[in-house]
Amino acid sequence: MRITAFSRPIRLSLLGAISIISCTAAEAQRQKVVGPGPTPLSVDGSTSGVDMSGSATTGTLIVGVVGGPKVDIFTLNNPVAPNTIAISTAASSQGNVTFNSSSNVYGAIGQTQPAGPFLLAITGGNTGTVINFNGPVFATTTNVTGGGTLNFNSGSTNVSASNFAADGTISLAPNTTLIGALTTTAGAQTGTLLLGGGSVLNGAVGGAIGLRTINVVGGSTTAGVSATITGATNAYGFALGTNTLNIGGALTLANRGVISTTLASPSVYGNIRPVGTTNLGASTLINVTVSPTAYIPVGTQFNIIQTQAGTVQSGTNGSVVGITVQNPTNPLYTFRAIPAAGTIAGLVTIETTGIPIQVAIAPPAVSPPGGTPTPIVPLPATLPVAAAIVPVILGVTPTPDLIAVLAPINALSDPAAVVNAVVQLSPSPADGAVGLVTLATIRQFQTLWSSRFAAPACDQVRPLGERADREDAGCDRRKGGLWLQGFGYFARQHDQQAATGYKADSGGVMIAWEAPISASASAGAGFGYANSTINSNDVRARTTVDSFQVTAYVNYEPGTWFFNAALSAMANQYRGRRQIIFAAVNREASAEYSGEALTAFAATGWHLQAGGLTITPLASLLYSHEQIRRFTETGAGDINLAIKPRRYDFLESTLGVKVAHDFAMGKGSFVPEVHAKWIRELKNPRQVQVAAFDVPGSQTFAVPGIQAAQDLWNAGAGIIVASCACTKHAWSLEAGYDYYGSNAGYSAQQGTLKLSARF
Repeated sequence: MRITAFSRPIRLSLLGAISIISCTAAEAQRQKVVGPGPTPLSVDGSTSGVDMSGSATTGTLIVGVVGGPKVDIFTLNNPVAPNTIAISTAASSQGNVTFNSSSNVYGAIGQTQPAGPFLLAITGGNTGTVINFNGPVFATTTNVTGGGTLNFNSGSTNVSASNFAADGTISLAPNTTLIGALTTTAGAQTGTLLLGGGSVLNGAVGGAIGLRTINVVGGSTTAGVSATITGATNAYGFALGTNTLNIGGALTLANRGVISTTLASPSVYGNIRPVGTTNLGASTLINVTVSPTAYIPVGTQFNIIQTQAGTVQSGTNGSVVGITVQNPTNPLYTFRAIPAAGTIAGLVTIETTGIPIQVAIAPPAVSPPGGTPTPIVPLPATLPVAAAIVPVILGVTPTPDLIAVLAPINALSDPAAVVNAVVQLSPSPADGAVGLVTLATIRQFQTLWSSRFAAPACDQVRPLGERADREDAGCDRRKGGLWLQGFGYFARQHDQQAATGYKADSGGVMIAWEAPISASASAGAGFGYANSTINSNDVRARTTVDSFQVTAYVNYEPGTWFFNAALSAMANQYRGRRQIIFAAVNREASAEYSGEALTAFAATGWHLQAGGLTITPLASLLYSHEQIRRFTETGAGDINLAIKPRRYDFLESTLGVKVAHDFAMGKGSFVPEVHAKWIRELKNPRQVQVAAFDVPGSQTFAVPGIQAAQDLWNAGAGIIVASCACTKHAWSLEAGYDYYGSNAGYSAQQGTLKLSARF
């Protein structure tokens, strides 16, 4: 019973002993640095942290060796847990840490000031080393002794006066605060301070001689970040990116000091906002980098140094501001200082005077004294087209979608590439050619019905006198007839100066009924359909045309001469697309629209007989009025174009001659023929498209297109096979080939096939 009574106390005593032994073992894992003098970091300190005591002013923890590998502290605390201490000290302003190598410190160094206890001094930053303070730092001073880097990464408050004893780097991670002045004792232009977004250095920076540079890092092309120095700031250079540096005191920038800024938009750019006086040297240099995604309108002003809102602008008068555009920024950007004579009260302002897209209206050139400016680089022949577009698109309030197009253009540094990109914003060259292709189609239809009278059937294959001696002379009377004819037409127009040429492939068919209205006259009516495909020479545009034409015609042939006349009406349906492809832009604009054409045609000729040959001089006159209706593109966002309606009047004459020979072939005939024509454009309007961007406020611009060749030469040959039996159903079959050429870059080939029958 007695043993049972004492068993519970015995068990409790054993558990207590085990607990005490466990706690003692855990404490033993941290390195103890006791007393003055140097003590190397041990394995225990590296894994579990260090506790310093009795250090006075000389007790020093030595981390790593010079030139040695990285040595970390409190690695068991990675990632860093809140309120954990990597290096502690028993009394404030006692204990030092010297970092000889790179190191990651996973936890706080000391405890918060002024309560403490906090360390006396931290030294590190040998050249080539990086010290990462992943927890807060509390020490009287922190010194950078070489060209290395000390990173305050805690994202919380640190307390320590800091100093550059050599040309190293101190970095504050985003949302990190370091309380204490930052000085340099290594001489002027030494030490670099990096400030992340939302970081604060609470104190003066640079002292009387100034740091090398202060950089604000982070931010993007859509939004910069801000960092703050609460006291007076002195440096030889500032690298801002797209970010803002707020200074709670005076700003001092040494003579020939440099500020580097990145312009991402009129409102997002690197700038300094002091509260106190801005002290500048006799000259100040602004290094400008423009983001590749930026759109900066001409005339945009950027206040690079300006006192904060609510404070009076004060500072140096007359500091001359120089501006350089930095690689990889587009060298086609230009800026100027405002005012050019020098700063007023320390306000540093620059203004955009030129952007890459303006190459189209102001090509870069060399202007010798008293001479004519000479372009630095050759530019595409389409420069006038781009020049017409630029003022219009720059005059529009830029929408986000327009900026998405203009920014890639402004990122192009090759002037020729800029021009080629801007030209893609112009109306489709294929749409611009529809007037001429429609005219060519009209001409083909007129040729179809007018050539009908060359040999509709046997009664007009042979001369009248020859038919009179044949047994089929009784068939001389005219009879009604149906004919069907098709054509293929393949044209090529080379570029004309700024106007882009095209290729056009057309095919069509016409069917008509003809009947006599007197012994010497006949009349007919026909319907024609043609399809044309137009491809611009720059392969960025394609348009298809469906043409529907009705024609009424008359023929009068009292003897060896004849006269033909016709009226026709055509309806056209157009479907076009143009590609806009450059840099990161890849869009396609589509359009559907319609048009009409009214045409009058008259022709005359005279059949002359010479040794079995029929020689026929020909003359004709064609007038056509075309109308192309307005339309607005779809599919390309704010660079869709609204195209104004177009009207064209064409008048052309034709002089030519045809030579044919009739060979008898049983009860039929075999008739080869050759012909040549000269087509002269008497009224020949240039094809012009007037367009505006499909955004509010866009003005119109005119883009010149192709003008038809003034003179067009045609040569061709054909063959007719006709039945000549005096029967009710006579017929003929004709095939032909034609070539068209000019001295204006236009050429075409045509093939025809015609079947005629009378009833």
